[in-house]
Amino acid sequence: MNKATLTTTSGHTWSTSINGSFEEACAYFLGKRFSVGTYDETKPNEGFTLEQVTSVIYNDKQAATL
Repeated sequence: MNKATLTTTSGHTWSTSINGSFEEACAYFLGKRFSVGTYDETKPNEGFTLEQVTSVIYNDKQAATL
């Protein structure tokens, strides 16, 4: 399993596991929009925004940016 560290336009960063190559990780994440934010049970439709991934760091070695 490989690790991809993603950064969005607002600077939100998270890491996830991916079973694919550097090229596949970039094709899947880079430029796409994902929900980021925090979940509040009392306001389930608030707190999330769609943000575009602008950077992918693969296994802490290879990097790609928009």
